[in-house]
Amino acid sequence: MNNKKNIIITSGPTNERIDAVMKITNMSTGALGAIVADELLKEDELGKLYYISPKLAYKPKTKSEKLELVQIESALDLLKALKNIITNNDIYGVVHSAAVGDYYGEYAITGEQLASLIASKIYDKGLNREELENTILDVIKNPDMITDNTHKISSYQDNLMVKLGLTPKVISSIKEFDPNIKLIGFKLLDGVSKEELINVASELRKKNNADYIVANDLSRIGHGKHYATIINEDGIYLECETKDDISKSLRKILFK
Repeated sequence: MNNKKNIIITSGPTNERIDAVMKITNMSTGALGAIVADELLKEDELGKLYYISPKLAYKPKTKSEKLELVQIESALDLLKALKNIITNNDIYGVVHSAAVGDYYGEYAITGEQLASLIASKIYDKGLNREELENTILDVIKNPDMITDNTHKISSYQDNLMVKLGLTPKVISSIKEFDPNIKLIGFKLLDGVSKEELINVASELRKKNNADYIVANDLSRIGHGKHYATIINEDGIYLECETKDDISKSLRKILFK
């Protein structure tokens, strides 16, 4: 009987396309996810490790037949990859360390185009204030014309605007794919009190039915240190000082 555990790690940023060249991204490098992967690859009880990340994110240094690299770019790519792997394999745990962006570029439009569209909808229509607001908002949500972003948008385009849309909430979908997965999520805040960090991480854990949350404060990361607090249903589970501490702690959680 094969009792080895298959694990997924998500790592690095997501990249949301504006046009063929520009994208919305964040400062995540995937360094922590790669270190966690290297630690898990030492584990005899590991079956398969799926490492999901964008092309330019850090990758595990370890070469292993147990490792499968899965390349994604956007939050939607990540969600599809997770669904595909989880629904087609026996997955024990997910370490969701990817920094998923909140927004994607829904469309690009020039100020002139937008002004013209709004004017055509409201000019000489005798609308009251509420009707004006609703009409303008409808134009912004669903414009009749937008700038072609299938290729590179012209350089130095005056008054270019990008409408942002919300990306899918990836962490909330993971246990919908398989409620029995051991889910480890991550939360990053900046310059907050320890109490606030723990409270926010605890709420995230409960909201998404996660088993653990690794709570980080950006102001306490750097110079070889990566202070983090691991939260479970009982509150504070472990305190860590470095990325190596975090990776070893997650290995114990997954393979204890």
